[in-house]
Parts: sequence; C-alpha cells; structure tokens
Amino acid sequence: MWVSELMGDVKRRESLDGRWRRGRRNHAGHVRIIAGEWRGRRVAVATRPQLRPTPNRLRETLFNWLGDRVRGCQVLDLYAGTGILGFESLSRGAHHATFVENDRRTLVKLRETCQQFDLIAAQAAVIEANAVKWLERNRTPWDIVFLDPPFHASRDYRRLLGMIGAHLSDSGIVYVESASRGDAVSCPLDEWKSKEVGEVRIQLFRRPVQ
Repeated sequence: MWVSELMGDVKRRESLDGRWRRGRRNHAGHVRIIAGEWRGRRVAVATRPQLRPTPNRLRETLFNWLGDRVRGCQVLDLYAGTGILGFESLSRGAHHATFVENDRRTLVKLRETCQQFDLIAAQAAVIEANAVKWLERNRTPWDIVFLDPPFHASRDYRRLLGMIGAHLSDSGIVYVESASRGDAVSCPLDEWKSKEVGEVRIQLFRRPVQ
C-alpha cells in the first residue's frame, strides 16, 4: 500500500472514531448497568474525548449471546474506559474482573466505581498500563476478554488478536468492537457471533470447536 493511501485510511478511521464518540456521548455523565445484582445502578463516565461507553442496545446483544457463561468467569476488560463491560459482568455473576486502562483521569473514575460498589481485591483489579504491553507480560488464562480499543488503532487490534489465544481458558471467549465501515476484524480464533449496529460491528470469537 502506498504511503498516501495508508495515511488516507488512517484519516478516515480517525474521522469515523470522532463521529462515533460524538454520537455516543453520554450527556448525563453516566451509563447504567442493565441487568443482574446492580441493575439500574450508575457507572460514572469521565469527561474524556476518547471514551466510547458501549451503549445499552449493544450490551444487551452481547450479554444475551454470552448468557450464563458469565457466571463464575475471570473477566478481562482491556481499554476499560468506564469499565461498564466488566461491571456488567460482575453484576451478572462473574467471579473477578480486571480492568486495564492507561488514562489517569479515567482510572480515577474506575477506582471510584469499584469503591462505590464495595468491591474488594478478590473481585476486581484496576491496572494502569498500556493494554498491549501488559498482555504480553500477563500469563493468566481468561474466560472472557473484552477488547474495544479506539477504532483508528488498527495496530493494536492486530497485535492483540494475534496473541489473545494464548491468554484464554479452554472455553475462553473474546468480544471485539470495531467500526462497521472497515473490513471485519480477523482473528486466529473462530468467529462465533457477529452483528452490525449503525457504524459499529461487534464480534465474538472462541477456540475452534473440536
């Protein structure tokens, strides 16, 4: 690919990411947990332009797909942002959620939410780190991984999906959120579920069925 074409693709992705952030802005400064023990409780949204909290409609679809698989799971929320996917999982019976985020103001809100929900270390961990570098060092087998980097961060998608299989339990599942206008995200794992809603594509991947 010529450099000019590559730069044009990056600009288009950044433009889409910006439109999607504006479209998903939560004017009330919070999102709500939609089911489980904490149904209806609010999760604060830090005032950061890069935040794109997964809205109710997509979360309902995602957790309908996951069903009872969430119960007792070890959950990893990469690029956690508000942490809504991890908190929704805990509300539905996940055993533990690890939130990885590198924006400090966003981290403050994440930690405040953990305190608000009276979460202890046995239930949740908030980690300040670059998602790619942290995952390269980590050896924990995860049952569910939520992966929602900025839409223009194509390198992060490729690197994380290339290594994610080594970080899953035998029945592990990976959720990926990306821009629908681009090519579908590819992964060494099998695509299990996929849906497009507006400018967003959501996918679930899992190990090949034996």
